[in-house]
Amino acid sequence: MEKVAEIIERDVAMAAKVLQLVNSAFFGLARRVTTLQAAVGYLGVDTIKNLALASEAFRVFTPHPRVPLSECEAIQKHAHRAAAIAAALPLEPANRESTVVAALLHDVGSLVLGSAMPDVYCSTRTMAAERGCQVFEAEEELLGTSHAEIGAYLLGLWGLPNIAVEAIAHHHRPDRITHSGFDCTVAVYVAELLEEELEAHPQGAPERGISEHDRACLETLGLLPRISEFRELAAQACV
Repeated sequence: MEKVAEIIERDVAMAAKVLQLVNSAFFGLARRVTTLQAAVGYLGVDTIKNLALASEAFRVFTPHPRVPLSECEAIQKHAHRAAAIAAALPLEPANRESTVVAALLHDVGSLVLGSAMPDVYCSTRTMAAERGCQVFEAEEELLGTSHAEIGAYLLGLWGLPNIAVEAIAHHHRPDRITHSGFDCTVAVYVAELLEEELEAHPQGAPERGISEHDRACLETLGLLPRISEFRELAAQACV
């Protein structure tokens, strides 16, 4: 652990992220952690590895000048809050780590489009705003695929666990594959949905605010009756 802490100390930005994470509501520690060695000891090597992967992904895919920097910052904020919500959901312990990292990286495909295909990135958002549809639906119409599949393909090449890659690929359409209970894919889908609700309605989003697409997904997954329960967990995770 000491060697890992020493390596992190060489990267000021990474060191700051580790200390910020370990002291966040995400872990709810009773006392503040002030040293990298203690932070690494608590988080563990796997969590540090995932954090480094996320940090590198957000660093590499900087938005094209046509894409406002604020949008990239919003994607990062959304990712961190979705990961916090995912961690608060009723997950199987064996799936917890993969689910959190999948939630953290689920929109990497949007960063890829904003970096490498700015015209498409901007066009899909304009189309979504004009038609009142979701961005991934506009992407599917223009590209034949969406940021979900693009991000999953990239992260599969980077060596992310298959369970996390699958969750990222299907995080907008979890009803197109079969599930074994409240698995990684379902949790990432729910976490993103709840984060978007909280961002749009900080004081609470009524069920009527759920889109037709998401209502159909939740009904297919058998989760619509539990949405109030999940909302409470999400609100607590994002305090």
